[in-house]
Amino acid sequence: MFKFAHMADIHIGAHKDKRLMGLEIQAFNESIDICIKEGVKFIIIAGDFFDKPIPELEQVKKIIKKLIELSQSNIPVYVIYGSHDYSPGQDSMIDLLEAAKLIIKIYNPKSVDGKIRLEMYQDKETGVKLAGISARKVGLEKAYFEKLDREHLENQDGFKIFVFHSGIEEFKPSFLKGAMDMECIPINWFPKGFNYYAGGHIHKRDEFNIQNYQNIIFPGPSFIGWGTKDYTDVAKGEKRGFYIVSCEDNKIIENGIKFVEIKKIEGNFIEFDVTGKRSKLVNDEINKKLEEEEVDNKLVVIRIFGELLSGNTSDIDTIGIRKSLTDRNAISPQINRNKLSTKELQKIRISSEDKLEIEDGLFRENVINIKSENKLLQNKNGIMMAKELLRVLKESPKDSNGKNSTAIQNKIVKSGIETLEIAEIMEE
Repeated sequence: MFKFAHMADIHIGAHKDKRLMGLEIQAFNESIDICIKEGVKFIIIAGDFFDKPIPELEQVKKIIKKLIELSQSNIPVYVIYGSHDYSPGQDSMIDLLEAAKLIIKIYNPKSVDGKIRLEMYQDKETGVKLAGISARKVGLEKAYFEKLDREHLENQDGFKIFVFHSGIEEFKPSFLKGAMDMECIPINWFPKGFNYYAGGHIHKRDEFNIQNYQNIIFPGPSFIGWGTKDYTDVAKGEKRGFYIVSCEDNKIIENGIKFVEIKKIEGNFIEFDVTGKRSKLVNDEINKKLEEEEVDNKLVVIRIFGELLSGNTSDIDTIGIRKSLTDRNAISPQINRNKLSTKELQKIRISSEDKLEIEDGLFRENVINIKSENKLLQNKNGIMMAKELLRVLKESPKDSNGKNSTAIQNKIVKSGIETLEIAEIMEE
């Protein structure tokens, strides 16, 4: 009998608040301590170990200390890139940790007869075989899945684990649909018959079983994650943690997949519906309500929504509200006003979400006019590439005349190619 652990979306370095930074490291350390105590034979991190390719070194030093403990305990850590810790054209912290022999990167593809072949890594102690596909920027790993030599993987014997950092089309959660519909992988592009599918990227804990694909597991973030939704989910009490899986005789034992909660923070989610109210009265109402709420040492997320009867949305003193909460020792107070409007401005107001919808629509309308036979430049892939390239262009420096010099223009092109990973496309 043996056990292994499955983590994902740790996102070390995602937070600027000092308390959150400390709790983030504590959550990781506690997870590792549990793994050592439980006697797991290896740990899988299914992408987004870090929030960016090269995180702050002070945080990395603390992570390294814990990885050394694992090494001394003879517990290998198998890792793939996530979309956050992958960097086109340059090394990431994943590569540096691998060079230091503190982790093992299990994504090693090669081209064979026009297909992408993955050689399986075999764990020395258990004999378990692992293969995986790393995430790329703007969802480009889909092209690798499409070309994957699935038959080669399916023909391998023994206990097999497939590691990935992508959504699955058939299991796409509702919050990833709509205007910002995320590109996902069809389930039939995954190799069949593996014992365990270790997922990442989807910030929601879930378990799936269908014919030919058993034990598809998404652990969700092991701490908060990143972004507004993750803060809100934690404030509402959503559990965070990882999985420990118990196996025997080349199979997972009955009820052997167990979620381990890591609870390092309490949350408080508070909503205010201002519909039909005057803006000047809303501040007093909100402050009075907040005085009744327990916020000390809690992650506080406030959602203010609805249509004001009069006044402006700016009349609501969010700065004062945030300061009041901070003075009462709330952790990193967040205020969401995306669905807040006024009766007078409703017709012309464009919320943050609306802007994204409009931008997405404009890209859709124009990308369909691109004449390319390459699937990476079509439809949703093309839209994501266009958005990422726009970001690169916006961030590019200009000369003293406010224009891009020839040197800078060349740099933009190079950066764009690296960011979008289209060098191989241009060579076709």
